[in-house]
Amino acid sequence: MTDRSARALLRRFGQFADQFAGCFSRHPQRAAATQYLEGLFNDSERKSMQAMHGRLSDPVSYQALQQFITDSPWEARRVWAQLRAEVPVRRGILALDDTSFPKQGRHSVGVKRQYCGALGKIANCQVAVSTVLFDGQLTWPLSFELYLPTEWLTDPDRRERGQIPAGVRFREKWRIALAHIRQVLTAGFHLTAVVADADYGSNAAFRRGVERLGLRYGVAIRSGLTMWTPGARRTRTAAAIATALPATAWRRVTWGTGTKGPLAARFAAVRVRPAKSRGERWLLCERSLIDDERKYYLLNLEATAVLRTLVTVVRSRWPIEQQYRELKDDLGLDHFEGRSYRGWGHHTVLTAVAFTFLQLERRRSEHAPRPTLPHVRFWVREIMAVLYVISNRNLLNLIDSFQRNPPLRR
Repeated sequence: MTDRSARALLRRFGQFADQFAGCFSRHPQRAAATQYLEGLFNDSERKSMQAMHGRLSDPVSYQALQQFITDSPWEARRVWAQLRAEVPVRRGILALDDTSFPKQGRHSVGVKRQYCGALGKIANCQVAVSTVLFDGQLTWPLSFELYLPTEWLTDPDRRERGQIPAGVRFREKWRIALAHIRQVLTAGFHLTAVVADADYGSNAAFRRGVERLGLRYGVAIRSGLTMWTPGARRTRTAAAIATALPATAWRRVTWGTGTKGPLAARFAAVRVRPAKSRGERWLLCERSLIDDERKYYLLNLEATAVLRTLVTVVRSRWPIEQQYRELKDDLGLDHFEGRSYRGWGHHTVLTAVAFTFLQLERRRSEHAPRPTLPHVRFWVREIMAVLYVISNRNLLNLIDSFQRNPPLRR
């Protein structure tokens, strides 16, 4: 990266950060927000506040940065609203997902033994409900909300320790997800479909909620979900329906390209009526080409939809999951070490802001294929590292000393 392009990137970052100035009431808050974003971009591998603060070019005090995240009264929801306004694409598929944060102790707000997707098992963790927009090429985070188990809301000591506001009440994850969908629609996004995993897709109330909003969906379901097939006298499970399909009903469909080549499986689609539902839906069945693993999906697309369209919708979650991991791997979404409800919300929304800026930089590229998010973050990180060296007089003196008196080498 040239000096000219580095200066241009910093200017774009400044202009982007300025869009959020109205979310903070005082100048010290705005300065701390900018520094926290710089910390997320810098070369500290661990995105804890102490590690990030040590690599800032012109830092406020560590106590000031910590207070800004953990205790300062600025509202994360205002930042989310502004972030949704800054997303340059307004149409796409909305992915709902649970995001887990493994924890060692029991004191981080919302933590309990529950299913942890990051570990693939029941473990001690926090879980958040998130929405991400996929425009066919890039993903854009639109909301995160920490799921609070009932024991955190009914225990006064836990509520006080986690600094949970008095107005926060228990909500199931699917209700949180529906509220987030309404927020996204209110923000002016046009959703071509909603996709979600089996925890949401197997819930008839969630599916009805999505349909009442006038949206299409393609959701994963559990194999034991029961439904009627045309002419049947009793319900059968999704797994039983798939097993009874003739070999001619299955077709190989390629839906993407991975690091090892084309991504493909065998699919078959059947019109069904799920139990506790009115009207017909699509049951899409998937069989792995490698080990015959089965997966099942429900879609409310029109009866005339072709198989490839059904596969495209449900399998849109794959690139979303790929890019979603970069929020953790490159920006430390799951590195927050604070224990308060407010602090968690502050960290996650600022991480989403940083991610969005990197996506905007990727979108600027006229090259095909576009640079990866880690590649763009490397550009930003190198600029932040140079700023850190330039602003650190001790480091400059050390560099000058090494140039004048280089160390002995064998």
